[in-house]
Amino acid sequence: TEIQTTNATSSTQAPAAAPARKHDDPVLILTYGPSGSGKTTDNGYSFPNALFIAAPGALQSIRSTVGYDPQTTKADSIADVTKLINHIGVHREKGGLTNIDAIVIDDFSFLTEQTFAMLEKKHKGGGFGLWGELREQVMGFRNAARFAKVHIIMNAWEQPPKDRKGGGRVKGGPQLSGNLPEQVPAMFDMVLRCGFDTMRKPWSGVYQCALDPNYIMKDRLHIASRCNPAPMNLAELLRAAGYAVSRRADAPWQEEVVETIARRLLDGGPLQDREQANAMFATLRAKGISETYVRWTIRDALDRAVIRRALAAQDNTFF
Repeated sequence: TEIQTTNATSSTQAPAAAPARKHDDPVLILTYGPSGSGKTTDNGYSFPNALFIAAPGALQSIRSTVGYDPQTTKADSIADVTKLINHIGVHREKGGLTNIDAIVIDDFSFLTEQTFAMLEKKHKGGGFGLWGELREQVMGFRNAARFAKVHIIMNAWEQPPKDRKGGGRVKGGPQLSGNLPEQVPAMFDMVLRCGFDTMRKPWSGVYQCALDPNYIMKDRLHIASRCNPAPMNLAELLRAAGYAVSRRADAPWQEEVVETIARRLLDGGPLQDREQANAMFATLRAKGISETYVRWTIRDALDRAVIRRALAAQDNTFF
């Protein structure tokens, strides 16, 4: 594949094999899983033009693995995040801040704990006032996120299922305070649980999305649920659903190359994936492209092929 590396732009053409429909409305995504499951790294790969709301040092995996410094800011409470979302939405409505097309909150569990601690100081002794204000902040965040002009991605730690006092059971899901583990997922289009598939090489991370009596998961886009377990690649899941997801301005060639490699993988079949990927790795490295960007490119191509194979298999079978 001939790669052009000049005249960089902030966006590239959509892949030729993408769905005919195109969606403009932003998507709200919640992922949850244990620390170290790959959530932040995937966010870095998937949304290179996002604004990351994170604690200092939390994004080191993006710098070391993905190969760039993400745009970052910090927030001390859920209300702070809501203000940021509203600020960006207003500017994008006026044609500004075009260098930001997503907001990643990494991670919401920690942010909720910070908010709860601040409200505890304000509402000494807790009580309905504390929980009422916490719920009000969450509802404010929900309203801002739903009408934002950018994708909203939120990561959280995982908490296991537990029994309610007095009977009943709470499903496992994002680790949040009070009733938020059940209330917060309702506002999202996709709720994905992080997992591992040791048979997947060289990236073993997956997103789980299935009807489960023990854990909260959902997929209004009807992509991750059909690929379950899906590759841990939010950008490729969104592209498969008909959304345009931007790439970095310093790699305008990347989308075209990803599509070319993905088609070769599909033509050759899954048994040839490793051989094809290694050959393309050598080809791209020989062109002087950095190792991190080559791995990124082949990662997207492999995941795109896996997703298309899964969707095709679903389309050709009843159950």
